[in-house]
Amino acid sequence: MRGTRFIPYLSYIGFGLAALTIMVHFSFRWGIEQGWDMGILMLLSVFNAASLLFTLFWGVFGVLEFALIWKQNQRINFRARRGAIDAEEHARQIRNVKRSMIINISYLVILLCQLGYVILNWDEIDI
Repeated sequence: MRGTRFIPYLSYIGFGLAALTIMVHFSFRWGIEQGWDMGILMLLSVFNAASLLFTLFWGVFGVLEFALIWKQNQRINFRARRGAIDAEEHARQIRNVKRSMIINISYLVILLCQLGYVILNWDEIDI
């Protein structure tokens, strides 16, 4: 949080981790279809499972960031009711918080989809 502008850095990192996980998963599947060496496939399988679990653990930071954004929203509304900021500044700050909230919630939805994938395909994920 910088002043009145909240940037959801943890969600951006989570999007990157999710994209990396998807790329590793597709390369593992493609390697199976192409008949790659078993050692490389084992390494890709382990890296696939580790990246899936690490991304899911990173979701804790996404939930904490959601709580921070929610708290920032409450703070802005409290300051507006108290009269510490004018209506134009309140609208600008709320717009920034809503943008951050949308980014964070979309990351959490992707995380829930990934959690569902892990639960449904638990027998394929080997560490």
